[in-house]
Amino acid sequence: MVTRQTILILVLAALAAGQDIAAKADELVSAYAKQGKFSGAVLIAKDGKIVFEKAYGMANYEWNVPNSVDTKFRLGSITKQFAAMAVLQLEEAGKLKGGDKACDYLPACPEIWTSITIHQLLTHSSGIPNFTSFPEYKAIQLRPSRYDEQVKIVWEKPMDFDPGTKFQYSNTGYLILGKIIEKASGKNWEDCAREAIFAPAGMMDTRADDNAVVMPKRANGYLSNGGTPQNAQFVDMRIPGAAGALISTVGDLYKWDRALASGKLLKPETAARMWTVEKNNYAYGWSVFTREGKTVQAHGGGINGFSTFIERVPGDGVAVIVLSNFEDGQVGAVKDGLMKVVYGLPAELPTVRTEIQLDSALLDEYVGTYEMSPTFSLVVTRVGDQIITQATGQGKLPIFAEAKDLFFPKAIPATITFTRDEGKVTGLILKQGGREMKAKRR
Repeated sequence: MVTRQTILILVLAALAAGQDIAAKADELVSAYAKQGKFSGAVLIAKDGKIVFEKAYGMANYEWNVPNSVDTKFRLGSITKQFAAMAVLQLEEAGKLKGGDKACDYLPACPEIWTSITIHQLLTHSSGIPNFTSFPEYKAIQLRPSRYDEQVKIVWEKPMDFDPGTKFQYSNTGYLILGKIIEKASGKNWEDCAREAIFAPAGMMDTRADDNAVVMPKRANGYLSNGGTPQNAQFVDMRIPGAAGALISTVGDLYKWDRALASGKLLKPETAARMWTVEKNNYAYGWSVFTREGKTVQAHGGGINGFSTFIERVPGDGVAVIVLSNFEDGQVGAVKDGLMKVVYGLPAELPTVRTEIQLDSALLDEYVGTYEMSPTFSLVVTRVGDQIITQATGQGKLPIFAEAKDLFFPKAIPATITFTRDEGKVTGLILKQGGREMKAKRR
């Protein structure tokens, strides 16, 4: 028989556990913030209840306006999970099917797209190139371009692969899904999401961002620039659409987590499809994988001036939400640390690294191509006294010497150690997120 005293003991134990999580989480995030590596807001839920919620840094560094837990941050690619939800809701309503050809819902399509399905767009298996990875995007992001102009970038480009055969992340696919949502629903994609997702979930602070709208409690976006904030490059927020245009708060994303847990937005059989992996641990707008025997659902986001992450362990009612108004805000490292705190594991505080100068002749020894796998390499170049790395399919990233053969990037928590054989550089070891990845020099 459960007595009143037993219940009281259990309640007190739960409170103590929550307080311990809060104290350790605050210590962790404060360390990142004090080093100029994080500005934003975080939220931790356990057993479906908030156990920690706090803001750090400034929403506006020019006016010294601090972030708060109800500050609005651009979500970037976290937007994609809402687009996926909208598509599934429209399927339940009989207005489309995942197996339908995408071109049936679009104003125009190149011939090579005609076999692509809505399902393939949702799972990044369509083969349509990513429009934000092309040089033309640098000019387009500065002006109020629309769907036609953005898609035109990839219209005449060859497919990355045959539809359905591989995985490759593509913002173009979700931009197209926004157009499909509009055709099937007869509404703007944002209005569709507001009526069918945000309103039922109680998400009153979530909407598509708009540069022209005066929006209370919206954060400015920055680059941390090694601890000295600078304004991020402008992007017209009409461009990312259903691939990345939403703005929200940590509190609203917790409501989203609870709406998903409650099953109020989809029938169970339809919801199961949202979490069914196609390729590369990717389902519908979420990465889904297993860690320590538990199912994990996660997605990050990044857009000019902002970086974000949401990770759920639905079996434990755990959600960790990290929103930053630093484009290079190390949200992945913060999220990983907070997850460790939730599960009582030691979370390493960020290291303060000191940059040193190396002789130019020594820097030349590191220049080369380092192969991690047959399809993934790290190219190392030197520009003046600066060493630059560029991974396959990614942008350039400067790294800085901490010692001979030991380098670190300022933008992300990682180290690169160059390895030698008889004094000659023959490879490197990349340490990031608790993993060691070795590469041989070609």
